[in-house]
Amino acid sequence: MEELRGWIAPIVSLAMLATTWFLASRSARRSEITELELANVKLREQLADVDRRLGAAEMTIRHLPDKDMSHRLEMAIARLEGRMETMDERLKPVAVMAARVQERMFEETR
Repeated sequence: MEELRGWIAPIVSLAMLATTWFLASRSARRSEITELELANVKLREQLADVDRRLGAAEMTIRHLPDKDMSHRLEMAIARLEGRMETMDERLKPVAVMAARVQERMFEETR
């Protein structure tokens, strides 16, 4: 027992040192956990913002014409262009006649 008395003080000191180190590292872990929780909150906010923006983009895309609708629009525009060219050709003689009538009226007023 006498031999153990000499070792009790260093053992207790080591135990106290280990306890102090454990508690100090545990509080450091708590601060790390707090930092991680704050980072997690920021990431959740960013994710919510991205989700909101993605929803808006999806709504915009839904309103855009699909492939078939685009093709139908192109065909309708081509038909309208053809009709306008035909109308232009039909109106050329009318324009010539209107120019002649205007010229004649101008000459009569002189």
